[in-house]
Amino acid sequence: MTDNDEVFVARVTDWARGRGDIAAVVRTGSRARGDGSVDALSDHDIELFTATPEEYAGTDEWVHGLGAVAVNVELEGPYDNPAHLVFFADGTKADFQVLPGELLTELAEAGLDELHERGYQVLFDREGATAALPAATGAAPRAELPDAEGFRAHCGEFWFEIAHLPRYLARGELWVVQSRAWETKELLLTAIEWHALAQHGDGHDVWHGGTRMREWAAPGVWERVEAMFAIVDSLAQARAAADLFAELTREIAKAYGFRYPEAWEREIRPRLDRLPSR
Repeated sequence: MTDNDEVFVARVTDWARGRGDIAAVVRTGSRARGDGSVDALSDHDIELFTATPEEYAGTDEWVHGLGAVAVNVELEGPYDNPAHLVFFADGTKADFQVLPGELLTELAEAGLDELHERGYQVLFDREGATAALPAATGAAPRAELPDAEGFRAHCGEFWFEIAHLPRYLARGELWVVQSRAWETKELLLTAIEWHALAQHGDGHDVWHGGTRMREWAAPGVWERVEAMFAIVDSLAQARAAADLFAELTREIAKAYGFRYPEAWEREIRPRLDRLPSR
């Protein structure tokens, strides 16, 4: 652990020790996995197990007990639990999930879920609440691969969305252009993930949301993505996205025996070459 990491862990464990309702504190994410992916900018993903998670909802007073807060955002977590996403004044970023203590029993009896299977670290355990948890294997979740219908629908959505960009550019609707352009990027990201899985197998770790893409994408893909984002002209960037999407989805189709929808690309591609008349 770095010095800052040790300081934050000490703050959290000291705070938990002083609150009788906290049964355990568990850390997940890159800081818990020990796979070399952590750096000084990595978040702390912290789970607080308590018999009364509802007491941590609708208030951030307890967050201030962990240090000076720059900003705190409260959301609803995956178990309808309170979640607090916090930037502390010293630059530390931590995402807190306040969870019912019985979840530890469920994880011990039913087995670890995908999150904890990737790796977890017990920071504090008041009375052996985490003792029965199985060890994490570090395995990445198995990715969901498309079937022929899902692949075709995904391609259709991409070409549909990107076809809008010249229209909105011609109207000067720059906000809408960026919104539509990002939808095409999300669809392209899925294609990049599928392509990496086609190359390396469905056990290949494609992380989430494009994180660490330079490491998991197929050779040459990250360089194309970097070049695409460096293009300032919106229409030229759209053409670069279309080039990459078409190339990758053709290779995906070949790998899985799907039919690539050539007609859709053939119809839409010329529309990206120039702005239409108003």
